[in-house]
Amino acid sequence: MPSRRPERINSAIHEVIAEILLREVKDPRVHNVTLTAVTVGPDLKLAKVYFTTFRPEDREPALEGLRSASGYIKRQVAAYLRLRHTPELRFQFDETLEKANRLESLLRQVEQKES
Repeated sequence: MPSRRPERINSAIHEVIAEILLREVKDPRVHNVTLTAVTVGPDLKLAKVYFTTFRPEDREPALEGLRSASGYIKRQVAAYLRLRHTPELRFQFDETLEKANRLESLLRQVEQKES
């Protein structure tokens, strides 16, 4: 039976980071950030934290703000979760929503041409 531990850790880290960003991080670059997913590697040494922003022009400043605050966020995650080893946090922009919107737009164009 496969372990559900990575899933539980993903969920716990996601919740803690979202709370930290909402309540503790004062950097204005990260105020419009929405976390979409967290995936921890099988060895629990690296956590990829995916985020999105409302406006495309906020992507780079948000990424810089998250990277700047990553040390603080990691310490807070360690304090909240009390894991033996707290994974390194890597923030990445989640392009899933943009890809879905692009695909939907292409499908609409094809539908209009067929009509």
